[in-house]
Amino acid sequence: MVMQRIVKPKTQKGRRFLENRDGKITENTKSAMFIKGGNTSITVSQILKELYMLKKPHAVMYKRKNILRPFEDETPLEFFSKKSDASLFMFGCHSKKRPDNLVLGRLFDFHVLDMIELGVDKFTPMAEIEGPKCSHGTKPCLIFTGEVFEQDKEHKRLKNLFIDFFRGPSVKNIRLAGVEHVISVTAIKDKILLRNYK
Repeated sequence: MVMQRIVKPKTQKGRRFLENRDGKITENTKSAMFIKGGNTSITVSQILKELYMLKKPHAVMYKRKNILRPFEDETPLEFFSKKSDASLFMFGCHSKKRPDNLVLGRLFDFHVLDMIELGVDKFTPMAEIEGPKCSHGTKPCLIFTGEVFEQDKEHKRLKNLFIDFFRGPSVKNIRLAGVEHVISVTAIKDKILLRNYK
């Protein structure tokens, strides 16, 4: 039998860091990592950047290209998760077989829990849409439209993943006049439409 020695922190900063990583009764707001793959298109890069802006301040962007294959080997994702203390990730890549590809996933205790792969058909950047833009850090109202979100098992999981991804901090009360940001997710046939409104 081997006893493991418990290393106590030497500084206040180290103590606070370890306390932040301990188990809690009420969970922290989930942070997300946005990771570029080894080969990314302009579309994928813009999508990662804009979703990062929506998720800010609870987001980390890895701008360097990372050669990862999430479905083959998840150890690099687990390493990045531990490094940035994030429990959600979005990985973007582009290849001939899978053009404009996004992988969304969750981690639990720095191990991959589940992942969903999505292909992008059409993307319009927020800069091209006229009108006022949402301020950073506003809590969005999530709207899911489509019967498949209640009937199909895969769509239920996707809905749950989107709720985890965009939920933000937990609040007890909300002022109706302060609801200014809406994220609409619509399921039509085999497509998912994600729209952002102010």
